[in-house]
Amino acid sequence: MDSCSHIPPSPPPPHVLLLAFPAQGHVNALLSLAKLLASKGIAVTYVCAQHRISRLQEDHSCASSSLGPLVRLVGLPDRVALGDVGIDEGLGCRMWLIEVGKQMKDDFVQLLLELQGGVAVAATAAGTQGHDFAAAPSSVVSDGFLNWVRDVATTFHLTHYVFFPCSASTLSVMLHLPLLISQGHVPLAPSAEPQLITLPRLPPFWNKDLPEFLHARNEVSLERLKDCSSKLKEAATILINTTYEIEANVIDALHFKDGFCQTKRRVLTVGPVLPDEFLDDLPLSHSQTEKQEQDIECLRWLNSKTARSVLYLSFGSIYIPCIEEIHELALGLEASFCAFIWVLRRPPSTSSSSFSISNLLPEGFQSRLKDRCFIVSPWAPQLLILSHPSVGGFLTHCGWNSTIEGISFGVPLIAYPQFAEQQSNCRIVVDQLKVGLELRKHDNAPIILRKQVERVVKLLMEGEEGIEVKKNAAQAKDIIRRSLKKGGSSYENLEAFVCECFQHSGCKFQNKFLDVTVEYNS
Repeated sequence: MDSCSHIPPSPPPPHVLLLAFPAQGHVNALLSLAKLLASKGIAVTYVCAQHRISRLQEDHSCASSSLGPLVRLVGLPDRVALGDVGIDEGLGCRMWLIEVGKQMKDDFVQLLLELQGGVAVAATAAGTQGHDFAAAPSSVVSDGFLNWVRDVATTFHLTHYVFFPCSASTLSVMLHLPLLISQGHVPLAPSAEPQLITLPRLPPFWNKDLPEFLHARNEVSLERLKDCSSKLKEAATILINTTYEIEANVIDALHFKDGFCQTKRRVLTVGPVLPDEFLDDLPLSHSQTEKQEQDIECLRWLNSKTARSVLYLSFGSIYIPCIEEIHELALGLEASFCAFIWVLRRPPSTSSSSFSISNLLPEGFQSRLKDRCFIVSPWAPQLLILSHPSVGGFLTHCGWNSTIEGISFGVPLIAYPQFAEQQSNCRIVVDQLKVGLELRKHDNAPIILRKQVERVVKLLMEGEEGIEVKKNAAQAKDIIRRSLKKGGSSYENLEAFVCECFQHSGCKFQNKFLDVTVEYNS
């Protein structure tokens, strides 16, 4: 008899479901977390609306060589018509995204019934070859903006964790929402007078810096936000896409078990959730990045520029400037004499059939600037750009993914917030960490003016203020990188979370950092 027949089979790895809110920034951050968990030996079923999964399928970074055998993508049917706005086409798509998130519930319940009943689930990614996901899921990690997951997880006896893709400051505001409502700060009317807000154990901040989604709106929206706050407090653990050291005062305050902010369990900083290949400051090979043709052309242009001479402009997956604003930005950039790479997307007001980049820009703009500008549309390889030595500044809308990525690469920021919690992130960048300058509209002007653009770009790229900001950005990068390495805060927190996932599944896991072994119960 073969001696190997006496060796008991190895138990399957823990199986964790990750459920993403269907906005692109949320999708990207949770997918990065999925890859990190898989690298620790956890089988991950990554779930989102089908249109998002299909788009991920088109991305080279979601090829089997990138995802590996322990990550599979599963799409839930699209139950909400795209309508007139389409995916990621301006601020008008936000209510559509919320409705898509709500409509995912019934299909997610059906998926859980199939998984717990041992029914094979079709994966829509090539990265699942070589693994059968034999174990039923024991835990679910959901985006903090999907309120309904907590109740579903309880029904199916799954441990529920929350991944909060924004800053700890935004999480603090959400957890303090009942207090803010009782004090009359929320909902905040557009005409409200400037007023300082004080939350327990936190420095005061201005009411105008509250996240935009807490401004005046209907009662239904307010009830949804209150429910979101309540569900956040009930999660077993809240994982935040930030680093403890850059938001220490806020995170320390969140650990106190008192007042309106009391949480049932704990808060762990595990961010920024960046791919490993971007953390060593080494040149990236073609095989590592699986670059597309546009990416290669973009990097070739950057290679022709001197160190820290290029400004990168991108406004994320939702905000799209109008043509008038694009013109003011363009003419301000031209007057600054700075080299720049700019991600431009078609404004919703323009026809897709007649769209061209040249129609968006001032007449003769590209021919005048020649090799001083590089225009990318509709998407850019942001991590490749930010990690490039030629990039010396980032004009950003201050979405949290972009903000934390820019800081992680030591790139000083020009903060140009637009909606959601971006004004709060701007305050972190400009006032707290001092790693950026703010680009402000003149008085009550509806759009930014070229003079403001020219002035701030020059200040950052060649002025005295820019020297200090660049120094602070380099220091913040070092702090974040240390947190992600063995012995760092984010590394330790992720290891502790992985250990907990193994424990809930009954598997054996040797946690090398914490020196803890959890036994498998056969």
